[in-house]
Amino acid sequence: MKPAEAKKTEIFSKKFLVVLLILSILTNVILVIQQRYPNILSGMQIAFLPAPKVLPFDHVRGNPNARYTVIEYADFQCPFCAQFHQSMGTIMKEADVRWVYRHFPLKNHSLAPKAAEASECAADQGKFWEYSDALFGLKSDMTDETFVTLARQMGLDGTSFEKSLGAGKHNDAIAVQVRDAEKMGISVTPTLYVNGKRFDGLVPLEALRTLVNAKPAR
Repeated sequence: MKPAEAKKTEIFSKKFLVVLLILSILTNVILVIQQRYPNILSGMQIAFLPAPKVLPFDHVRGNPNARYTVIEYADFQCPFCAQFHQSMGTIMKEADVRWVYRHFPLKNHSLAPKAAEASECAADQGKFWEYSDALFGLKSDMTDETFVTLARQMGLDGTSFEKSLGAGKHNDAIAVQVRDAEKMGISVTPTLYVNGKRFDGLVPLEALRTLVNAKPAR
């Protein structure tokens, strides 16, 4: 081998070893980070997922062309969702917001799936939001009897409501919302998207006011 060729080979070998060393260091750094902060990589992946868009079949409350959009994934048995629901009731009077509700009944809440189904049965009679208000406003524990009782108290057609609820008419549609939420890495309620920015867990009223430029009544 000629001296010039030998020198080129030596330089290439050194560069190759440097690249291998850098890759090895990066790999070790990633492993250390993953061990110390096991959720950081999944969090980074979630951060790059696109925010959901408002769909034609969504339940929307407020001005459909509002400046701010809040998409909420919630569970009717979740106490934090009940607190957020109350906060949003206040916000709707103070800011230009459209509020979108989507179902995400948690697996450890035994009546949450049925509550979601019941709200959709109420929606069949044009009363989704009123029924949701009633569920989140319960002063006693939710039971299997709660759903039909609430419907009748609200003046809904109890027979039709009970028939739809018993048939599980909306279970498939609710399951689709749950699967879509899981694909976005959602695991807690409430999970919110405020104009596309995601918040996992309860956002306090004052923080929510800041996010949507609310003007509280004096």
